[in-house]
Amino acid sequence: MASPTDNPTMIREFLPLDVREIVDFFLRRWKLVCSIAAITFSLFVFAAYVIPASYTGVAQILLDAPIDYMTPQDYSNSDFADNPTFIESQIAVLRSASLLQQVVDSQKLTEDPKIGPAALVWLQTSLGVSRVGLGNVIELDVSMYDPEKAASLANAIAQAYVADRIKSRYEGVQKASTWLSDRASYLRAELSRSEQAVQKFRIDHNLLATPAGSLTDQQMSELNIALINARAELSEKRAQYQQVDKLRTAGGDIQSMPDVLQSVVVTALRSQLSLVSRKEADLKLKYGERHPDVMAAQAERHDIEGQIAAEVQRLIGNLKNEVDSAEAREASLARALGSVSNQSEIEGQVGVQLRDLERIAAANKELFETFLSRAKLTEEKSTLLNSGVHVITAAVVPISPSFPNRSLFAALGLVFGIFFGGAGAVLRELFASGFMAKKQIEDELAVPVLASMPRMSGWSKDAQSQAQPVAYLERKPLSRYSEAVRRLRLGLEATPEWDRSPRLMLVTSAMPGEGKTTLVLSLACSAVADGKRVLVIDADLRLSATTAFFGMADKVGLVDLLTLPVKAANAIHLDERSGISLLPAGARTRNPPALLASARMRSILDELRGKFDTVIIDAPPVGPAADATILARHVDKVVFVVKWRETSREAVAEGIRHLGGRSRIAGIALTMVDEPKLPRYGRYTSLESSVSDSYYLN
Repeated sequence: MASPTDNPTMIREFLPLDVREIVDFFLRRWKLVCSIAAITFSLFVFAAYVIPASYTGVAQILLDAPIDYMTPQDYSNSDFADNPTFIESQIAVLRSASLLQQVVDSQKLTEDPKIGPAALVWLQTSLGVSRVGLGNVIELDVSMYDPEKAASLANAIAQAYVADRIKSRYEGVQKASTWLSDRASYLRAELSRSEQAVQKFRIDHNLLATPAGSLTDQQMSELNIALINARAELSEKRAQYQQVDKLRTAGGDIQSMPDVLQSVVVTALRSQLSLVSRKEADLKLKYGERHPDVMAAQAERHDIEGQIAAEVQRLIGNLKNEVDSAEAREASLARALGSVSNQSEIEGQVGVQLRDLERIAAANKELFETFLSRAKLTEEKSTLLNSGVHVITAAVVPISPSFPNRSLFAALGLVFGIFFGGAGAVLRELFASGFMAKKQIEDELAVPVLASMPRMSGWSKDAQSQAQPVAYLERKPLSRYSEAVRRLRLGLEATPEWDRSPRLMLVTSAMPGEGKTTLVLSLACSAVADGKRVLVIDADLRLSATTAFFGMADKVGLVDLLTLPVKAANAIHLDERSGISLLPAGARTRNPPALLASARMRSILDELRGKFDTVIIDAPPVGPAADATILARHVDKVVFVVKWRETSREAVAEGIRHLGGRSRIAGIALTMVDEPKLPRYGRYTSLESSVSDSYYLN
């Protein structure tokens, strides 16, 4: 599996953020955030005071259903009710050029020098019309430079709209009234013609009419009723007569008939018969049957019985006569009904045409009456109109400008300033390609960081300055920088592979200017202070910064040792002040890689191992030259120098790959670290960066 450093394209490991990392991010980028925020805020505030102020007059119009005092509620306001596009239509009317042109003319906007001839276009642009919520209220606003004119224009547009609504309703009512009147006149003539046609048809066919219909139909209806009653009566009389006839045939008591029993004469005669019968019985008991009084009573009784029999026969005869009369009446009604039916059939053939004419006349009459009433109502309605439009809120003169709102501009400037500042800080953070702390390097490259060298801003490039590393370490052996150098040496000695002595190390970097030579001098000075025999080899045959630092540019050096028959002892020079032995670069050469790759170079290094405790090679950067890659084959370990937050991660990974991978590197030295800023890098904070300067003695 390939390691991160074996692939020049490194994959960052994004760890989840916490609150401390966010705070640290703003602590280290607060200057950039505040600068961008201040600039943005200033621009917004400046714009708020520079942009010409405009004032807005606002009026509100209620679109209520028009009140119609003449028409029933079910027939009025149909254009307003159940019309979801009505509000949108009225908004379009308020924006229409015809309505706004009236306002332009009435307010003389073309004479305004700031508006000019294009007043209509200006007014359409400055006018805002919108619906208030879901109600039937329209809000219109006009924005312009003068607050009084803004309010005046808003009210003028509202009044023009109300007047236009009243005018349109009046014109509509007048047009409807004229049309209805014309139609009513036409329908009156149609009704007259249809009624005359009905009357002429009746006369031509001799059809008389009654309130219930034609005369024949009425007669037929009456005869039907009479015939039904006659037949019912005949059935009743026949039943009574048949009962009497049956009793008489069977020899029954005819006097038990209902008609006989109900007869007043028979009842009176029976009362007399009862008295005479009692009288006869009393006389028989008193005088016997042959007495004259008894015989007289018997004669009287027989006479009464004869009267009763005669009365019964008379009732039977009356019943027979009633049956005959009912039969004759029923036959007469049947003949009359037949005659009328024949006449009705004749009339029915022309009745269809008559009914058609009557229906046409009735329809014309109903339509004429409807149009006539509507025409009268519409004519009266024109004298009492209500548009249903009310200006519920008139525009008042605005006190403060609607645009620009300086408070809002300031708030927006602050909000956008913070946003742009944060975005700029994030972009700056994303485009920061360098490493920030030891843990970050170890996480991404899997290479140990031996030490973080703090930035020494007081150092000068002057070789004789007392602030240079050699003099600084001599004067301040217990400073933060001295402790960092000592930690670097301890880290090198703790490397498991370095179990032999003397040790031969190479110090290089990815790019120039990363503090490589300063670190070489610091390591050498620290080792000499501990009593070690130290040799520094200036293998940077192009720049030779170490040679220049000690002022040995004219001395015999490495190039001379490689190209001339010179002994190593003659090319090594001791710096009396620091105690460091130096093999300077020597003479100039045009082919440094060939010299460094020669067998002579390898034999020289092997020779120097036995004469010094530590040999440090100051090699060129691996980016611009291949010298360090060549020398890395002959040393025990390589110290790779990385400048804090400056050297790109890709360059570091590429440099390690050129040196043969992680196996040949003892570790990384992070140089020029601004340790006071390290606590602002969250999880990448190092332990030594959190220690106060007061802990170090000098």
